[in-house]
Amino acid sequence: MSNVQRALWTFLIYALVAPFFSALAIAILLVLASAFGLTGLLPDDVMPTGDAAVATFVWAIVPGLLTALALAGIAWYRGGFSWIVAAAVAVVAFSIATVLVPIGLEHARPYLAFLAGVIALAVRAVLARMSVITP
Repeated sequence: MSNVQRALWTFLIYALVAPFFSALAIAILLVLASAFGLTGLLPDDVMPTGDAAVATFVWAIVPGLLTALALAGIAWYRGGFSWIVAAAVAVVAFSIATVLVPIGLEHARPYLAFLAGVIALAVRAVLARMSVITP
């Protein structure tokens, strides 16, 4: 596989799968919070789980695309990237996206940025498992 193909697949997977993983993670967190009686840790104006998952998917397209562009460039140049690069790029992309498309939830941004890094690691694991990128 050439580096151009690696870059294309990296871009496509990060742009499409990362928002899905984000929506899935938020839905799981909301369900677990209500199941274990931890709704006091959530903001007061939380949407229903389905609405929150859809809103998360739509909003996560912006940081997903920013992450996809950066990591596709690295994959094109080097053929792969490390886990720390994937996480760092995702956290920076999340921060840029919150400036471009505000989400509110100022008190939750550090936790959501951490979640963005974890999702980037999950997507990187998918790419490595598919042998798209070299570690």
